[in-house]
Amino acid sequence: MNTILSNKTILTISILSTALSMQQMLKADEDVSHFKLLLKNAYIDRDFDSSTVKDAGSWSQGISLFYDSHYYDTPLDGLKIGAEITGQYAVRLSQDKHVADTILPFNTATQKQASDYLKYGGTLKFKYANTEVKIGELWLDLPVTTVDPSRQLLTSYWGANLHTEITDQLSIEIGHVDKVSPRNQEGFHDFTYTTKGQTYDSKGLNYIDLRYKINPNFKAEYYYGNLENLYDKHYLGLEHTWDILTQQNLTLMSKFKYFNSQDNNSDFNIDNQNIGLIETLKYKNHSFGVGYQQIIGDAYPLPDGYLPETYFINWNVTGFFKAKEKSWHFIYAYNFKDYVPGLNVVLKQVYGYHFKTTDGQANKEQEGNVILNYNFQQQALKGLAVQYLYIPYRIDHGTDFHENRLFLTYNTKF
Repeated sequence: MNTILSNKTILTISILSTALSMQQMLKADEDVSHFKLLLKNAYIDRDFDSSTVKDAGSWSQGISLFYDSHYYDTPLDGLKIGAEITGQYAVRLSQDKHVADTILPFNTATQKQASDYLKYGGTLKFKYANTEVKIGELWLDLPVTTVDPSRQLLTSYWGANLHTEITDQLSIEIGHVDKVSPRNQEGFHDFTYTTKGQTYDSKGLNYIDLRYKINPNFKAEYYYGNLENLYDKHYLGLEHTWDILTQQNLTLMSKFKYFNSQDNNSDFNIDNQNIGLIETLKYKNHSFGVGYQQIIGDAYPLPDGYLPETYFINWNVTGFFKAKEKSWHFIYAYNFKDYVPGLNVVLKQVYGYHFKTTDGQANKEQEGNVILNYNFQQQALKGLAVQYLYIPYRIDHGTDFHENRLFLTYNTKF
């Protein structure tokens, strides 16, 4: 283990040195390039209410460095070039529970959890007028591909994309994503999808994303993704903000989400639709939310690698996307800025029903979330934050659990 740790440490230092060298080399042009350093201490524990299911979780310390360069002129008139370099490293502080926890890498053959792991990547970027092209590691916040901060290290993707601003209202992004680096794995891997015990590979994801601002308070988005040899996914999203009483800080936010997924592989069938609507009323420091989500047809398909679908009206730990499932979402949030600046609390409760077990029994589930966030306000502690989550989950036919998560993070730019 010492040799492995030493090699990874050397590689991490090498990534840092390369980024620092680029910073110094390009500094003479314009000093707007920057590093972002993130330190994250993550304790996660899931306790199943069953003697036959192993509890999962771990305690780990992560350090991540992100370098983002300024765009610099090239000999071609109007064309600019830049680069991004990233390195993420985490070490396990707890004992090995010999169970996959979706946080750290797990070897199914030896039934051992990795003591540490390293993720790194780089991006070459070009810009011409309102058009930007990136090649290499991509950080995408889209259906199918999202960056997930809910565990330790972040998910990233490998490929190329083009983003352009057609007008002040309309933007278009197209891309091809070859591989994914899941949050709990090193390196980049092919997209895969597992159904009925069989795993299928994909040659990559082709996508287009269009965003249109109908007016300052009304936005629309359409997305189409083609996971080759797996399935196609369409998404339509509408967001509207209504300032009911401006002086009283009373605002209503509406979000409508529609997904349609169909297989493009003759070896299996996917026929799924997901419809969601959430209304959030904000009054001063209070927020009240009510949402409804309905799955039509098969279970909502997700690629392997614990890639969450944060585009749902309210993504939860358990997702609530089983075949034909209906769910109600209730949310309350309060910002303590008038009493304890930097502190806020979010309470969620979700009820899922109208789905069945594999043997045909009618089933129900519910999940609660208590989320406390505090960002330290003292100048000496700027960038330091703590988050606590408590997640009780209950299901009529299945295994209940309760989960605790505690994150202590520090981030700074330089």
